[in-house]
Amino acid sequence: MGSTSDIYTLLRLYGKKQHRTQISVEEFCNYLLKYAQHYVTEQPDLAKYTKAPRESLLAELDNLAATNKVILKEEEGNQIIVISAYFRETVNSRYKQMATNPSIPYPIPTDLPKDFPQELISQQDAGTIIYDLLDGKEHGENVIYSLVFRREIAPVLLPQGVTAEFLMQSSIAKLRDLMNHGEQHDYFLQKLMTSNGGRSLAVKNFFNQFISNEEETIIKFKEAGDCYYFLNQLFLFVRQDFEKIKDKTPEDVDLLQAVYIAELCASFYKNKVQLNLQKDTALKNLELSLGKQPYYFDSAAISKFVDSRGVPLLGQYSEEDLNDYLTKSTTPTVDNHMPPLLTFKTPDGNRYFVLNEKTLPLLMKLCTEARKTVHDSITKEWFGLLQKFQSVPAMKNIKDFDQRLEEIVEVEEPILYSLLNAPFLKTIYYDAIDNKNANNLDKFNFFNDGELLPYSELLMLTPHSVMSDAKILLPVWYTLPGLSFILALIFGRGSMSKKAKNKKKKKESASKSTAQKLQSSSTMSVSTESPKSQNIANNKKEEFKMAAATIEKILVPPDSSLDSELTSYLNEWNHILDKEAKKNLTEDVNSLIRDYLRKILRTASPSSITPERINELAETLVKTPALQKINDHANLHMYVQLYMLRLIKKA
Repeated sequence: MGSTSDIYTLLRLYGKKQHRTQISVEEFCNYLLKYAQHYVTEQPDLAKYTKAPRESLLAELDNLAATNKVILKEEEGNQIIVISAYFRETVNSRYKQMATNPSIPYPIPTDLPKDFPQELISQQDAGTIIYDLLDGKEHGENVIYSLVFRREIAPVLLPQGVTAEFLMQSSIAKLRDLMNHGEQHDYFLQKLMTSNGGRSLAVKNFFNQFISNEEETIIKFKEAGDCYYFLNQLFLFVRQDFEKIKDKTPEDVDLLQAVYIAELCASFYKNKVQLNLQKDTALKNLELSLGKQPYYFDSAAISKFVDSRGVPLLGQYSEEDLNDYLTKSTTPTVDNHMPPLLTFKTPDGNRYFVLNEKTLPLLMKLCTEARKTVHDSITKEWFGLLQKFQSVPAMKNIKDFDQRLEEIVEVEEPILYSLLNAPFLKTIYYDAIDNKNANNLDKFNFFNDGELLPYSELLMLTPHSVMSDAKILLPVWYTLPGLSFILALIFGRGSMSKKAKNKKKKKESASKSTAQKLQSSSTMSVSTESPKSQNIANNKKEEFKMAAATIEKILVPPDSSLDSELTSYLNEWNHILDKEAKKNLTEDVNSLIRDYLRKILRTASPSSITPERINELAETLVKTPALQKINDHANLHMYVQLYMLRLIKKA
């Protein structure tokens, strides 16, 4: 063997040569000095031991003692090195023999030699250690566990290097060896059959497998399936019989230890199967929760999911299980299909999860709900501009209008905005069309020729309808031509004065004088003409109301009322069950009717409001793209006529 500079190796070699497990520090120092002087040329690391090795050696020994490779103790003033590896190997050798001969008993503390260092023994609860080892935890370094059972029986010594798997296999092997004896075979088989009347065939099959097929027995043992009940019964019968023995032989003790170990292992796998079942059930409940409203969830919301009993799901599975599920569910399949769970981020950086199958229904819902929010926001914005007699390009240009809608959606409805801009939307949309498995896609489109529809179409908003609603909010004098012109001059004075700074003083004073005269004359004109124009407007309204009342007598049965008929026809064409969604759809339709009728009445005369004209207007409106999505055209057509009459009567 070549030279070495490893102190632990040198120590073991020296101890083996001297046939001793304990060596004094002084003795080993002398040996180390000679060894270092002889091999320092081959091993330069030995140089520190060539003159005064004691100090360097003690530092190395402290490191070895920290990991239980050696034990340092004092005897009669001398420091003694105890090489623990020899003692551990003594216990390990017993397990090596058991691998070929299961009748050899487990090592117990009384088997150890008198000089065995007790520092190497760590007393531990047998159940705790066996559960930990089966769960994948490592054995304590260079320590021998003394597995203490909760029954009055000698503990089993378990050294590092012996796995829990081998411990379990050896316990079953000992019990199988017992059952293979003719007397014991028939005795325990009969006990099993007696306690399981009517299941004789199942008992025989289990028992024959247990004593003849070790590999299959271990598999069934870990599965904790149907045979788990028979296994526990068999362990119970053996334990009851051998615990009754007063003067137990080493063989009796060994069998009891084997039964205790087997029961602990069986309990571990039973618990593991139950935990796995609980975890699988909880993960299924997680998937069900993801399919419930609001359909999109962030990590914080997912961690708070509960089952039908209100018990949190996190705890029935671990955080690691949850992360594994989310990672696996959001990963594309092998054939590169979309994963079942999709992720998207909002503009503020929050990450959300949504089921693939719920994405399109969620988008339809969000578009419907967002329409009112966006409509109110841009109407309020334009109302403020109109008050100041200002305008923006979005009021006249549809592209600018769409751009402004998108900006509002990004701020007011970040979930909708993020989904509409998600990279996966186009794929799942066209996949749904190809598979014909998406409800209402023929009524609610998101793409046209591969391009996302404009926001005005998605939200069913137009610049004209928004402008009309914004103007309705204005005071009446804003709509009077002369007065509105004067107000525009007043509100626009700031901008006019900026231009005037570049003109001569003479023109500036002239323009101011002209404006004052115009304002004065306009005010007088309004004050003298307003009562007259007001009377004309009132007379015209009354004529419209009379025309509407005449048509109402034709369309509304004598035993009913206009409001009752409206409610009846509304319920016929609007079949949505969700109250909020139904209300939103009704308001959308009513808004379209109001906008359309307002434009017609501006140029219409009361004499033109006839049943035929109302029918024609309703037919035209029902055929518009926005209302074509409603299937029941007949009832909708009647509803539109009645709603128009109601608007005219209340004008």
